Amino acid sequence: MLIPFMNGKGKDMKWLETIKLQSASGMESITERQLLGLADEIRKGSDHRGSVEAMVYNHASVPGYFAIRLFWSFGPPLVQGSPLGMRIARTLKNFGLVDHSVWIEREKKGEWV
Repeated sequence: MLIPFMNGKGKDMKWLETIKLQSASGMESITERQLLGLADEIRKGSDHRGSVEAMVYNHASVPGYFAIRLFWSFGPPLVQGSPLGMRIARTLKNFGLVDHSVWIEREKKGEWV
């Protein structure tokens, strides 16, 4: 299902997917290495056209809490996320609890999309 847009907007909008992961205890180092390798593969992969960037973050104070963000420059996004984002979320479930969400950049003119 596509996210509905007003006035036909959304054709070339920026959006991102955030996939958060709370890794299982004792799996923090392995999880971090896997996430960094995954982000590197996404950046180098030719089959992920439209992916502007893939970045990995760790929580400032909670060990083992990570996020990978996929930044996209085309649209409209799917409500459940891109096929790539859904595959990543499914794969990361092997490492702990996963939350996958889609965010749309707000218009600069103060209008909501």
